[in-house]
Amino acid sequence: MRRSRHTYIVLGIAVLLSIFFIVMAGSKEPLLFDRAAAYWSERVFSESSYSFFNVIAELGDKIAIGIIVLLMIVWFAVKRRDFLGMAVLVLAVALGNEVSKWIKELVARERPASGVMEESFSFPSGHAMVGLVLYMLIAYFFIRNVQSNSSKWWLGSMAAFVILLIGLSRIAIQAHYLTDVLGGYTLGIVWTFVWILIYEWLHERFGKK
Repeated sequence: MRRSRHTYIVLGIAVLLSIFFIVMAGSKEPLLFDRAAAYWSERVFSESSYSFFNVIAELGDKIAIGIIVLLMIVWFAVKRRDFLGMAVLVLAVALGNEVSKWIKELVARERPASGVMEESFSFPSGHAMVGLVLYMLIAYFFIRNVQSNSSKWWLGSMAAFVILLIGLSRIAIQAHYLTDVLGGYTLGIVWTFVWILIYEWLHERFGKK
């Protein structure tokens, strides 16, 4: 990732939006576009589609994330010999999950009343935040190791598609409000960028091994 002006503009916008969503979620009540998104979701997605979205949501859940992280550890160790990248991925995902939990407790926003029963608070969506961190970092590390621009575009697009599907699934099954998912995305972008910058600084200073 080139540390260009555009990179820091995107990071700055994500920081500002994260603050905005945290403040808005702190009101504890769903916002107008939360209610509009819930209304739209109820009419577009029937209960018969919930099984599909539950499967999609698993891509951002603990078991799937754990399996994918383990596969990436093998790839880093055997294929790339990039132990710094391995450490960054593991720490970014594990600590990102803890940050998500901490913000949930800080904001203490209740889940949608008509949604699935969950023990944790609603904001931010942990699936959206941690899922974005995981799949965005995976795309980043793979893109670093391919030369073809079309392959880079395909990898980035696939990661974005999975991330968007995970967020949509949380709204479709009414596990989260729209602002929970958007807040998860913006917080995830900030968290991912921070870890990418850490990786690149350490990589340049000490080498990939």
